[in-house]
Amino acid sequence: LPSDLAGCTECSERHEPVLDSFDLEGVAAKIKSGEVKNIVVLAGAGISVSAGIPDFRTPGTGLYDNLAKYNLPEPTAVFDINYFKENPAPFFQLAKELFPGQYNPTPTHLFIRLLHDKGLLRRCFTQNIDSLEVGDDGVASKC
Repeated sequence: LPSDLAGCTECSERHEPVLDSFDLEGVAAKIKSGEVKNIVVLAGAGISVSAGIPDFRTPGTGLYDNLAKYNLPEPTAVFDINYFKENPAPFFQLAKELFPGQYNPTPTHLFIRLLHDKGLLRRCFTQNIDSLEVGDDGVASKC
């Protein structure tokens, strides 16, 4: 284990690693051991791309590159409140396209949901607006 991962940066003490390995198997083993009770998820747009939802910035396929049909002064205008007050139609059209129910959850969304169902999800911080990890009973309150 690299020394910078094995020790505390706040003190000179050496600490035993929390995981046996820093890969999927190591994380899964730790969760299955029952030692983990409060999991925090940090999720970005990448978890939704495989569901068919474009990220914002990838050249050619990103959302901003595909807003030409709205004749916006600039791609970010679709989310600008002043532009919305002038012309709300592009925002509502985009919202309709991205409305929950149009896409299926990815394995990552289902994993977040499973953590919630098992009582292990402490909080889910996400920048996503697709709600694919949300069920009828409140994962949204943790995301």
